[in-house]
Amino acid sequence: MAQVTFAEKLKLVLKALTMSRTGLAAALNVDKSLVGRWASGSVMPSEHNLANLTRFVATRIDGFTMLDWDRKDAAFARLLGVPEAVSEAGGTWFPPHILEEARRRTQRRGKAYEGLWCSTRASSDLPGRYLHDVTMVRCGEDGFLEFRSGIEGVRYEGRALLLQHQLFSMACDTEHGAVMFGIFNGVARNRADVLDGLSIGTLQDAGGSPACSAMILDRIGDITGDLDEDVQRFETAVAAQAPLAPEGSVPDTVREHLSRAVASESPGLMRMLFAHSMARGPLLEPGEAG
Repeated sequence: MAQVTFAEKLKLVLKALTMSRTGLAAALNVDKSLVGRWASGSVMPSEHNLANLTRFVATRIDGFTMLDWDRKDAAFARLLGVPEAVSEAGGTWFPPHILEEARRRTQRRGKAYEGLWCSTRASSDLPGRYLHDVTMVRCGEDGFLEFRSGIEGVRYEGRALLLQHQLFSMACDTEHGAVMFGIFNGVARNRADVLDGLSIGTLQDAGGSPACSAMILDRIGDITGDLDEDVQRFETAVAAQAPLAPEGSVPDTVREHLSRAVASESPGLMRMLFAHSMARGPLLEPGEAG
């Protein structure tokens, strides 16, 4: 059984059992970092640990045995009662060389975008007012950037492809079936502290009307690299962040930048020109550039 194949199957098991890696580690009495290495494909379980894992899965999935780990992916997914996992981000939607380029760039520059972010965008319901979402960005085990965005009771989860100086993102709200797309300007060097771009989604009105929002994201915190702890940090940040920005709290420079995204010379067009982008990293002293 190949390591990558086992890693994908383990992820399906966690999904089927609705368990986190930390929960599985506790159930098997092993360190959670070991479960993380199994899920990443960097190591295979020992014979002893695989036997314990199989016995544990069998308590939840009737008739599950050691032989089931050798099933083909589709048959394994059907056994667990979950949809077969798509092995590549984007599936067949993107040419393989584009996905590979995004992986390479994420390997080189992905850490520059990891962290907790607070976005500012115009409210569609209250003219002149602004909304704040919280987003967590991290490097996923599949080699792409993954993120979670939340505001009040709404949660989106998805991935982003890092190409050139832009991040191309797609996320879903699995509870309501909504999909969100985004293109954001990135930074060429150092860690990103501010990002800007456009987000396309649907309004929460009767018809789910399409809408495009200009958006600025400011870094508000770091992540630890432990998924469970980082998700908790994300949820804490969402709970602490007021969704509606208090009147007068959004700086004039931000308000003007978001307004400039609407091209007055081309009605109906919204854009975030790279030449005017506010995306940047930390300010460096002379000689500090790396």
